[in-house]
Amino acid sequence: MHQWDLIEIPYDDDVNTDIRQDNSPIFYYILLVIDCATRYKDFVFLTSKSRSEVAEAFKSIYNNPNNPLSWPRLAQCDEGREFMGSVTLLIGLYNIKIRRIKAHFRHTSLAMVDRYAGLFEYRVFKNQYSVEFLLPTGERCRECERFARRIVDNMNDTPTRLIEMSPNNATKLERIYSKPSVKYNHPIGIDEPQLPKGTTVRFLLAKGEWENDPFERRRITDPIWSPSLHKIRRIVVGKNPPMPILYYLDDSGPQRPFVREQLMHIKEEPMLPPRWVLEDN
Repeated sequence: MHQWDLIEIPYDDDVNTDIRQDNSPIFYYILLVIDCATRYKDFVFLTSKSRSEVAEAFKSIYNNPNNPLSWPRLAQCDEGREFMGSVTLLIGLYNIKIRRIKAHFRHTSLAMVDRYAGLFEYRVFKNQYSVEFLLPTGERCRECERFARRIVDNMNDTPTRLIEMSPNNATKLERIYSKPSVKYNHPIGIDEPQLPKGTTVRFLLAKGEWENDPFERRRITDPIWSPSLHKIRRIVVGKNPPMPILYYLDDSGPQRPFVREQLMHIKEEPMLPPRWVLEDN
């Protein structure tokens, strides 16, 4: 599985970015790609967020015979428009299943590419700002691509804690074993007590989820658990590495996985508010 993201290069609005003497393009965005198994990272600089340019960037990564990354079977990204249109048509040619993550749950589902983006911005743009200290007042460095390749190559040569090897070495293996990123004080995976299929549950609400708040705010009056009841439709037990059991709810519930702590088991017929609350006061 691969994760994709698009980050913006920080330019000041009052600074002229058309400053290059060799007529080379000015890049405004960067496409980031990470392989979740090997942690191998790659990137492409973009002049815009157009879907056609993003699609060509994917081709330059995955169709490059010198690149260890190949077209994945599953990919995760956000709901940005840059990953639709031409990109959707392109990945359809390679039978790639794409999972678009809502902003509410980005911190869990896109954690790897978000971490990669944070390191990329910190290390690459730090060098860019260091150059600006040596430039005359008012001039800006627009050559962060000059530092980026060397820095990302260094990331791919650096051992990763969970797989205990560098991404470059991991790409040479057929199977990668990873340690769990979180230490649990209770059994997980195969040894974890399991809720059977068809169990009635309520799920833990994200901030502003029940009210569809675009600002993701949790009000003091918001419920903690969903007022609606749902049935467990599918159960996924991970073996490598051991990970908590994932539960998927019926079609009327959110189409995202839940762990046991995010579900309230309803063992008896719930006691609902009296019907008179629906009447006019």
